[in-house]
Amino acid sequence: MQKDSAPQPTVNEESKRGSSSDPILPWGQRWDVIAQERFNRTDWIELAATVLLAFATIAAAWSAYQSTSWGGVQANNYSAAAAKRALATQQNSVYGAQVQLDVMAWISYLEHRQAGDESGAAFLKDRFRAEFAPAFDAWMALVPAGEIPPGTPFELPEYEPQAKRLAGELNAEADELAAAAREANQIGDNFVLVAVIMALVLFFAGVGAKLKARGVRLTMLLMAVLLLFGGVSFMLSMPQTFGT
Repeated sequence: MQKDSAPQPTVNEESKRGSSSDPILPWGQRWDVIAQERFNRTDWIELAATVLLAFATIAAAWSAYQSTSWGGVQANNYSAAAAKRALATQQNSVYGAQVQLDVMAWISYLEHRQAGDESGAAFLKDRFRAEFAPAFDAWMALVPAGEIPPGTPFELPEYEPQAKRLAGELNAEADELAAAAREANQIGDNFVLVAVIMALVLFFAGVGAKLKARGVRLTMLLMAVLLLFGGVSFMLSMPQTFGT
């Protein structure tokens, strides 16, 4: 007698049950089952990789734009700082010339006093610069009338020419601009780092979707997701600019 052979499972039935040797990672089993209920067994990974590639491309382009923009901010701040330094140098030159004039007038005054030429000393005193006169009066007030005080009037806080103050203010502004330029440079470098992270996302999502081993595909897809979220979070935590 001919034995009845058991019915062989169809290809569709085998694909529904799945192979017992399919290398699905334990952490990905539930994710994989849920996804298979909605998408084809192979297509859902490629769909997820496509979405990651799209977001990573947009984030990389935005990071490149931001890096370039912050480079412009850096250049503008350094240029403005250089202009402030030049103005401060000019004011320092003016200050140096004014100090020389005040010193020459003060020495001539002392020479006339030492020679007993009070009229000549008074003549010079009346022609002291307006910024030097307060310091000279404060210096003379240190001792009784008719005596010569120790030191010089240039050591007193009353001697503060406007050119010296302007030079100090301009140098301070230049320092602030230089600090802002360095900060802009660091921000631009950070955006370059974000672009590098997005490149890694493109690698893991693009290459992972083309591999055959399912466990490796899921692992690389997970790496792409983690890098994307980390890179985007870092990008959004930084200040954004929309032009130089």
